Amino acid sequence: RKVQRVVVVGLAADVCVKATALDAAALDLDTTVRWDATRPVDVEPGDGQRALAALRDAGVRVVGAEP
Repeated sequence: RKVQRVVVVGLAADVCVKATALDAAALDLDTTVRWDATRPVDVEPGDGQRALAALRDAGVRVVGAEP
């Protein structure tokens, strides 16, 4: 396998981006999400912040995130 790193961007941060990044991390890929290049849809209030926390808890590097 030649893929070692994945950078994930796009819509929606709390659905597609989160799922893709978590899957990549589970495959032991060096995974980064550019939070400034995605947006949550926030179907439920706070979905975006919960997604951010889940990514960080899984060891995904999140850059460009609000503090």
